[in-house]
Amino acid sequence: MTAVQAAPAVETEGEPPRRPVHGPKGPGVWLRSLIGVDESVLSMAPLDRGRYTAMALIVVNAGTLAAVSMFIMVQKFADMPLIVELLAALFWGWIVFSVDRWLIASSHGTQSSRGVFLARVLLAVVLGFVVAEPLLIKMFEPAIHRQVAEDRRVERAAKLSALTACNPVPYRALPAKDLKSCRDRRLLITVRANPAAATATVASLDGQVATLSKAIEKDLAALRRLERLGHAECGGERVGGETTGVVGEGPNCRQIRNERAELLRTSKLPERRAQLAELQRRAKDAVGAQGAVNAGYSAEIAREIDKQLPRPEGRIGILEEDDALLALQGENLMVLVFVWLLRIALITLDCLPILTKRLAGLSTYDRQVADHAAADMETHEVFLKHAKTQNVQARIDALRLLDEHERDRRVRREHHEAAARNSQDEQLKQQIRDLAARLKGNPGSTPE
Repeated sequence: MTAVQAAPAVETEGEPPRRPVHGPKGPGVWLRSLIGVDESVLSMAPLDRGRYTAMALIVVNAGTLAAVSMFIMVQKFADMPLIVELLAALFWGWIVFSVDRWLIASSHGTQSSRGVFLARVLLAVVLGFVVAEPLLIKMFEPAIHRQVAEDRRVERAAKLSALTACNPVPYRALPAKDLKSCRDRRLLITVRANPAAATATVASLDGQVATLSKAIEKDLAALRRLERLGHAECGGERVGGETTGVVGEGPNCRQIRNERAELLRTSKLPERRAQLAELQRRAKDAVGAQGAVNAGYSAEIAREIDKQLPRPEGRIGILEEDDALLALQGENLMVLVFVWLLRIALITLDCLPILTKRLAGLSTYDRQVADHAAADMETHEVFLKHAKTQNVQARIDALRLLDEHERDRRVRREHHEAAARNSQDEQLKQQIRDLAARLKGNPGSTPE
């Protein structure tokens, strides 16, 4: 805006002039200069001084509030020296103040259209939200931190339950469906201990012991049967249709004894009993090894689960605090109402500069600024016309000077041409005289 010096008012007879009125020097002048107020114009409308001073204070308050908000945010979420935090806060406050100052200074002397006004209000609302959130979080910090602690406890318990279900202690094989679900959720833990192999070894040895025990028990049952039948046949005891009931060592008695001897020979019971004892020993050792592996597996699983669990302590991030604030709003209607009232108040405070400018309408100062702008435009147009006139005159002078130079050059050329012709005529006359003298027989003389 072009500063216009106030001209002294014309006095009317018997009445002193009332305008311009020069206000006192002080902080009000400095404050109004922050929002682009021209004091030389405002001196024509002294009643508007208070209005624009208050408007400047609103802009300064909005910038100060933005600086405080940024200082709170930087202190909470950045590990920096205090001087750096202060500089960052002041820089952000300066940005918000500069935007608000532009919003006000650009509207002096004009009544902006609805679209421009809405765009400015939207910008002010965005800045208001940015400024309001850190202050809200700071005001509800104790309740937010309690909510964050509770959320972390619940999250830790849920994660612990899921990890324990996907990595059971003691080890057991999961069903295929549960295994796929755990793998998709990345909940399976890999450790050095291999309880699956130890369990498979124990199961294999137990199976071998059971199979061999059944075979040995079957052979022993067959031997006991043959011994019972042999005693009955040789002693003359009748057992169903399997013995004859004749006392003495007859052919049936000898046959039964031979069958028993053959069974003892082919069954290799001593060797198989020794093998069974060895398998039982190995199975017992495998059970002990399985216990050690399971103990190591349990310890490793416990350590890995503890590593993956979220910590209830530690720095709280802004996203966590925002989620906690949302949770508090969902649980308590009063918190919801108070948060939104405070948010609206802070946003309104940031929107106040442009709102007050719009709602108050054009002031006397605005009309005078518009008049001065129109006068400046007229002055500019006069200057352009003068410049164009000067330019045309300069071109005319230049053309006239060029014409004079061309005329002088033409005169000089004609003079040189005349002198050249005279010289040629003189030379021709001299040649004629010489020729005439030679014809008269007196070549050396020159006629007068």
